[in-house]
Formats: sequence, C-alpha cells, structure tokens
Amino acid sequence: MKSQVIGRDPELAALARALDRPGGTILLRGQAGIGKSALAQHALELAAAQGLTVLRGQAHPLHAGLAYAPIVEAIRPFADALPDEGIGELLASRQTPIAPLGGDPDLNRTRMFEAVTRLVQHLAPAVFFVDDLHWADRGTIELVHYLGRNTERVLVLAAYRPGEANPALDDLAAAVRRTGTELALPPLTDDSVARLTGDLLGQTPAPSLLDNITRRAKGVPLFVTALVHSGLNRSGTVPVIVRDVVLDRLRMLTAPERRLVETVAVAGEAATSEVLAAVCDAPAVLKKLITAGLITEHTAGRGLAYRVAHPLYAEVAYAEMTLGDRRALHAAVIRAIERVHPDDVLTLAPHYREAGDLVDRGRAARIMGQAGWRALAMRAPDEAIRYLRPAAEIAAPEDVPVLLDGLGLAHQALGQFDAAVDAWTTGLVAARRHDLAAIAGKLRFHLAVLNAERQGSDAAVNHLAAEAAAIQPHFPEAAAHHFAFVMRHEQEADLRAVTTKMAALARPDRPSAAQAVGNLGAAIRSMLDGRFHAALAQAEQAVAQAELCEAEDPIHVQYTSLVLSPLRALTGNVSGAIDAALAAVRSPYSIETPTHTCYSRYVLSCARYLSGDIAAALRETDMALASAAELPRYQARVSALRAFLLAEQGKLTEASAVLIRAREVCPAPDLGAIEAIRLAEAVIAVHQDRPAEAGDFRFFSLFCDPYTAMMRPVFTRSTDALRAFGPEADLAIAVTDRDAERLESMGAVLFAAQTRLDVAERNRDSRAAVRALEVFERAGAVPWANRARRLARSLGVRIPGLRVAGPLSTRETDVVRLLAEGLSNADIAARLFLSQRTVETHLRNSYAKLGLGSRVALARWGAENLA
Repeated sequence: MKSQVIGRDPELAALARALDRPGGTILLRGQAGIGKSALAQHALELAAAQGLTVLRGQAHPLHAGLAYAPIVEAIRPFADALPDEGIGELLASRQTPIAPLGGDPDLNRTRMFEAVTRLVQHLAPAVFFVDDLHWADRGTIELVHYLGRNTERVLVLAAYRPGEANPALDDLAAAVRRTGTELALPPLTDDSVARLTGDLLGQTPAPSLLDNITRRAKGVPLFVTALVHSGLNRSGTVPVIVRDVVLDRLRMLTAPERRLVETVAVAGEAATSEVLAAVCDAPAVLKKLITAGLITEHTAGRGLAYRVAHPLYAEVAYAEMTLGDRRALHAAVIRAIERVHPDDVLTLAPHYREAGDLVDRGRAARIMGQAGWRALAMRAPDEAIRYLRPAAEIAAPEDVPVLLDGLGLAHQALGQFDAAVDAWTTGLVAARRHDLAAIAGKLRFHLAVLNAERQGSDAAVNHLAAEAAAIQPHFPEAAAHHFAFVMRHEQEADLRAVTTKMAALARPDRPSAAQAVGNLGAAIRSMLDGRFHAALAQAEQAVAQAELCEAEDPIHVQYTSLVLSPLRALTGNVSGAIDAALAAVRSPYSIETPTHTCYSRYVLSCARYLSGDIAAALRETDMALASAAELPRYQARVSALRAFLLAEQGKLTEASAVLIRAREVCPAPDLGAIEAIRLAEAVIAVHQDRPAEAGDFRFFSLFCDPYTAMMRPVFTRSTDALRAFGPEADLAIAVTDRDAERLESMGAVLFAAQTRLDVAERNRDSRAAVRALEVFERAGAVPWANRARRLARSLGVRIPGLRVAGPLSTRETDVVRLLAEGLSNADIAARLFLSQRTVETHLRNSYAKLGLGSRVALARWGAENLA
C-alpha cells in the first residue's frame, strides 16, 4: 500500500466496489492535505489496471475564469481521435469541427454537454476524475453533475475541499448525497500516523519524533509527510508547503475572523470564554468559526474553552503576526487571566515570557522562575530553560543565582555540560557579589560534581570530597554524591569512612532528607559486612524517609531506590527489585547529576533481564545510552550490558561489535564498567561454545555494579565466587545449589530455566528440557532455546522451530517471512503494497538486527523462526 493511502481502508473498499460496476458520481470530501488526491490517484491506478479508460482534469485557483478548463484537460487526449460535433468550440481544436451556433446560448450549452457525454460514453467503461473541484467554474461543476447522471458504465469521481464559497458545488454535493456517494475523509488515527511515519522513514520512528508529528499533524497525511522531512532536516519551522496550505485558508477570513483566530492562537490553553470576552468579545464571529471548523469548543471545568482546531493553523497564525501585535495580545491575555486566576503560574508563565516590556518585570521574573522550577520537577528541562533564562535576565540581582542554579541543572539534564558550567559559574559570581553563602556553596558543589562526572580523575574526586564536606551541614545529599564517586574505586577504607558519616545523619531529630541519606549509609555499611537482610531493611527505611520529603527533596527517592533494587534481587525478590528500579526511573526529579537517568535505566534493565524480559531490558539500554552523552564511563557500562543482552538473544555478531565499543570508551579504573564488560565477554564465550574465563571475583564489585557482579559467576560457573556472597544472599545461594524451584519462586525465571536445563542434560530428562524451552522461547533467549530444543529432540520429543520474530518489527517480520517463501523483492513489494526501496530498507534493518550477512542466511532464519 502506498504511504499516501495508509489508514484509508474503508474508502479504498468503497472505491474498489464502484470500479467493479462503474456508474454514478462519487465525491471525495476533506480538508486540504487530507489525502483526497492521493486516494483518487490510487483508484485511477486500480481502474487502469482493470482496463478502464481514465480521464483526468484538474481545477486550479488561477483558472477560475477559464470556462470548463478541467473538462478540456480531461477530454483533449481523446477528442482528436474521436471527433464529435458540438465540442469543437469547447476545445478550440482545428481537427474538431465547430458545431453550428444558434441564437439560444442555453441550447448551445446543452448540445455541448451532450457532445461531451457521447464522447465519454464512447470510452466506457471509464473513470472521469476532476480534482480540486472547489476551484472550478460553475459550468464545470454543472457538467460534472450532468455526466454523473447521463452516462452508463462511467464513474464520475471528483475531490473537493469544504468551506469554500461555491454555491454550485454546494448544490452538487447535496444532490450527490441524495443519489450518489460522498466519502468524507477524516483525519488519520494515531496508529495510522505512526505507520505512515515509519513507511516514510523506512524504519521505526524515534518516540520523540513520532510524538511531535502526531501532535502537530493532527492526522493530516500531507502535514505528516512534510513534518517527517522537516524533522529529518532538524528544522523547527513550519514546512513551506504546510504554511501555504494554512495561509490559503486564513486569507479567506474577514478581518474580525482572522483577529479572533489570532487571539485564540495567542491565548493557547488560556482561551476560555472569560478570557475571550475580556480580550476580543465577538460571539457571532466565534460561532461562525466554530461552524466552519477552524475553532473548537470544549468544556473546561464549569466553563468553556476554545482552541484553534489544528495545531499547525495556530502555529502559522501566530507566526504571521507582527511582534508588537503578539506582545499586545499576550499582555491583554495576562490581564484577563489575573482578574480570575491571579495565582495560576502555569497558565500565566508563557504569556509573561512573550509579553516583553508591556508587563511588570519583577512579577514576570517571579512567575517565570516558579514555572521553570516546576518544569524541572516534572523532568521537562527544555521547558525549564525557556522560563529560567528570561527570568534570570530580568530578575532582581539577589534572585539571579537561584535561577541560574536551576538553569544549570536543566542544561545538565540535556547533556549540555558546557552550558551548565557557564550558568553555574555566572551564578556563583553573582552569589559571592551579594554575600549569598548558602546558594554559593550549592553552586560550587554542582560544579564539583559535574567536573568529577566528566573527568573521573583523583584530583576531581578529591575536590568533590572537600566541597561535600563543606556543604553537608546545609545540604545532606552531598554525602550521597560523594559516596557515589568513592565506590567506583577499590578503596574500602574510604567507602567505610564516607558511609559512616552518612549513617550519622539517621537520627530521629534530623529532617527526613537527612534520615534518608543516613539510612542509605547504614545500608551500605551492612552490605560491606555481608549482612544483606539488615541492609535491605535499612534501605527500605531510607526509601520510606525519602518519600516523606519527596515534595521538597524528590531526588532522595531515586538515590535510595537504586540501592534498594539490587538488594531486593540479592535477597530473592526480583519483582520487588523491578518496582524499586521503576520508582527510580519514574522519580519526578532525576537531574541532580548527569548519571541518574542513565543509571536508573541501567538498573531497571538488569532487573528486567532477571525476570525473563530480554526485549524490555534492551529497550531500557536504548534509553540509558540516549542519556549518556559525554559520559564515557556510563557509555561503556551500558554498552557492555547491551552486548550481554544481545548475546542472550543469539545476536553474537552484533553483541561482539557493541562490546568492542564498550572497551574503546571504558575509562580506567572503573570497576562497574569493567565488571559489565567481563559479564558480556563471559556470555558471548558461552554461546560460542568457548570456555568462559571466571577471572577474579572481588566482593567490592557489589558496590560498583551489584547486578553484573551477581550475574557473572552464574555464567562462568564460579561456585566459589557465588559462595563469597555469604549466607544472606538468597539468589546466589539458590544458583549455587542449582535449586530451580526456588529461583523460579524468587522471580529469576531465566536462572531457573538454565538450572533446569543443566539438570535435564545431566539426567536426560525430557520434561525438564521442554519446561526450560518454554521459558527461553518466551524470553527470546535464542541460544538457550536452541540448546533445550536439541536436547528435547535427542530424547524423542517433537519440538517445532522457534516461531518468534524476536527483534524485528511487524513489517520487517512480514518481509522476512515472504523472503523465506522464496519471493523476490519485487514480489514482496507487490504482496505488501510497498515500494521495492522500502522492502530493501526492511531487509537491511533485518540483517543488522539479526547479525546476518547474506540473503540466504536471512531466508534460512525466516524459515526456521517464522514459518
């Protein structure tokens, strides 16, 4: 199916039925860009393939004064070959004799209509199509109506845009609705927009791009196509073709109508009935625009609110206004809002940002500052920057450092580290100038943390330790930051020292934030002593304290949850480990340090793997890598984990390539990254039937990367390493004892299945092999599934091939399945209604995802897995 007609199955079916028995009139009705012409073109191609004659004419706004121009365009290719009296004047053709003219113009017109009808009838079966009928002259519209009523085996098809001032077209549409068919094309569904976007890109679109396109295009295929191309070009402006379509509609409005559309566009979410009444009271104009579909009305609480019907119409209307007009309207909207809701920061902030010098500077700075900090709390750093930067530019000098602190955090969250340093450095100068010691200390600490994150050198970490000690009395989480850096290096004495300082904060008389940090320190000390159940209880208490202060200090929930997750896994509660990791991922404030977002996803990926959901674990690594820009330590760690997961899916070539990248970016020393790399190396070796090197196991690795430290000994079969965890590490004990039932009850389903497979191989137990196979197939653990399948077959059990698409998208799966059936690219394209180029793109993606290097290998994979 061509991308332009995706999501039009009902309309295509109606046209296909009409082509089977052509006759009568069908009108395609819809807004500009909705896909009328593309749908008609598809119908004309079907008609030609069925042997129908196709006549096509096109109306144009510049041809409005040319009588019958679309009709001439449609019949001229056939008229010379089939001369007919009565159309010579219409065509002005020397080869066609001119009909004798009488004195009655209406009679001459009738004769001409009859002549055109006879010509078209002679070409039957046929389709006579006129596009953009809303721009046609009255005569053309009347002739289209005449043809539809007076020809046999001729389908008259026309496309038009509603809302144009064309009485003749209105009469035709009314007549067709009574005796023919009018197909009104609605906007595409979100699913169809996603499919269209993917088809245009030749791959699955990034979620951010798809969200932007879905929100702005509002289901209009032309807009989807234009936005896809502008997205690829990284342009934030409205594409020219979209702008032209919108302006064409806006220019038809009267001055009051245009002004009301502009007012609603400027007001945005604030366009309530009260605001519009205060700014632009024109109820009759508003009603007309609602009827015309340019403005929509909806309830907002007990009142009414309005918005421009299509987001791109609002964007273009806003962009076409002068800066002065926009500022004046924003100021008017502010005055109207503040009469009713003076404390509505989120509604007021965007208008204060755009109103310029037409509003009070002090109030503008306060409102925008509050909005910026709220955006930070909601993980919207882009929005935070839009408010905090202009707020800092106009705020009172003593308020500037706090605003620049937030601005730096927002830049840091986006990986814009140099911009973060600039903001904090400027804020620190301002804080010192005005003797603001508390905020100066916090800015110094943020600079030290970021420097340590980016460099990882001993000097940077020592500087961070000094800053943490200086600021800790007023900023208790500084100790937690310091702990995060100390545990990267194999220095147990330093780790015990810093966690002892943290634990001292866990006094009942201290604030909840301090108690959360204190219990976290106590949990780490218990882990150092191998007392995992005590550590678990202390970590649970740390989370509870953190939740008490989440509104004021939400970052503590994330810190504590990231320690709680592996502790729950170690003590036999994998589902609880996932819940703790999800709490960290969903924390409303994850930008205090650059690694938080990345490490939260990393931890969740590990927990997802233990639960047997490899695909979900891989998705988490995608998101973790997206937030690891300029952080080589975390790029290495996440890449190594990704290599491990790919190997578990059987994609050993891709896994090896990713692991090479992990080694290249791995800084030294970094025990967490090293442990993840060793895990990936071990698993790749296992699946290549090579011995996996156990290597040195260091108990200290638990504090650098608990998950990979607990998983590596499982694959290297190092029982000594597993026993080193001690008697309280329930997961390690169950793996050591090869206790499949207990592992399964913990939720570690893959470890349970691996253990069950080992037992089946040793005891030649076919039931255990089949039970393990079911787990591996659900998880997409291809090498393990193949091993279990081979064992079961050797024991006489009939086992079909693995029938899962694994990492392939739905469309890629369809393409590979047909390839396995022996179809050529051209045949696949015809079968799936795709272009050959799109088929080639899907095949390239499939090669890369599966780590295969030839068409034969991909066909074999498809036959084994998709048959």
